[in-house]
Amino acid sequence: MKRRSFIYNSATASVAAFLGMHDMLSRSLLATNFYANTNARVLHLDLITGASLGDLKKFYTDTIGLQLIAEQTDHFSFRAGETTIRFIKTAEENAAPFYHFAFNIPENKILKAREWQLKRTALSATPSQLVDENYPKDIRHFQHWNAHSVFFWDPAGNLVEYIARHDLKNRADGEFSSRDLLCASEIAFIVQDTETIANEIKSAFNMNQYRGGDENFRAIGDENGLLLVIKKGRVWESHTNISRTPGIIKTAVTIRAEKNERWMPKNYPFEINVET
Repeated sequence: MKRRSFIYNSATASVAAFLGMHDMLSRSLLATNFYANTNARVLHLDLITGASLGDLKKFYTDTIGLQLIAEQTDHFSFRAGETTIRFIKTAEENAAPFYHFAFNIPENKILKAREWQLKRTALSATPSQLVDENYPKDIRHFQHWNAHSVFFWDPAGNLVEYIARHDLKNRADGEFSSRDLLCASEIAFIVQDTETIANEIKSAFNMNQYRGGDENFRAIGDENGLLLVIKKGRVWESHTNISRTPGIIKTAVTIRAEKNERWMPKNYPFEINVET
């Protein structure tokens, strides 16, 4: 019997209600990332772009295979594991803002992630000091973070990273796919004074600085999500033939944190909110 006929002929409303609930549950399960990292810190990113929204949407939903969840003429949103990301078209003419953000992947899948991404984009070369002789040279080894990662550029010039953090217990079987993008785990804020901004973030959300840092770079949070505070003027990928110097640009982030605060620093177009 077809599902529609079964509902039509059901003798009780409770059966129809149950089927309706089942249908909603099925849709929810289809949209679920089954490797979900329930400790994800970064839940939503609002990022601006001067690039074609059509090209960017095609890249993230078709090339990478992530789920489109909303679309309007001036923005679109997609889901990567437990994080939603919205790209908003900037009204500024000839503007080309770009960001660095990273996705956590299962800690045992960096080699499979590399092979998978090479079928879709080139990978950025690794600085000599980050080469691990046990891995291909386009995989970076962050020894002090106990992590390996790969970097690539998206069509808007964003520097994207897949990072396998070996201190996380998130091993997964099978081949690599877009479902292995568990959450966004890094977003960079470009600032003039890293110490001041880092201290503001730590105080606002009761978070700690992660494994070192200096006047050029500080990471706030943990392996499940890091807010990167980077000094203005630092050149990204300066060791390659594609290098870019990021500017101070509008960035809005929703996170999980112990303190329910809203952070909007003076003189910067940044906003961090806590999910309530």
